[in-house]
Amino acid sequence: MVPLIPKYVYLFKGIKGVSVLAIDNVATKLILIGDGRVGKTSLCSHLRTKSIPGKYNLTVGLNIEVHETLMTGTAVKLVLWDLAGQQRFGCIRSDFYMGARVALIVFDVQNRGSFFDVKHWIRELKRHSPNTPFILVGNKKDLLKREVSTEEAKRVAEEYSAFYFETSALQGENVEELFQMATRLALQGTAVAY
Repeated sequence: MVPLIPKYVYLFKGIKGVSVLAIDNVATKLILIGDGRVGKTSLCSHLRTKSIPGKYNLTVGLNIEVHETLMTGTAVKLVLWDLAGQQRFGCIRSDFYMGARVALIVFDVQNRGSFFDVKHWIRELKRHSPNTPFILVGNKKDLLKREVSTEEAKRVAEEYSAFYFETSALQGENVEELFQMATRLALQGTAVAY
């Protein structure tokens, strides 16, 4: 029997992922994937604290954060899995996809290489979690040196029947809207997420 202490009890199962037992609210797992330095951690940070860290710290393997929100009158806990984007972490990432209800595939609009890698991230998502919907996210739209046009990114999103958002984690532009859409996608057709 699980003791009824906090509203959520997290059961850790090695690197196979975290199972969340919802006691009186809804919890759902959202993963953020994409190349390193595209702003995945900054998006999570801005969602939770309305600011981003002043110093860049490389995500080593995985960061897990929890964000509470309301969606159509229901309290929802978003369990945000921020996966390291560097190739050297590829061998451990596969297990982190398990149980994901939605993915954000993030690229940097001022870094064409990160946009080229979007198709790699889509393949990796489909290989490890084939039924997980995703949203394509062009981050750092506040910067002037742009290498990827909105139209190019929209075409890729349309090719996969995905939504496309452009965000600025630094300024907070479209961050709330992005996570609201992700929450709606994650909860579509489900009473509880796990």
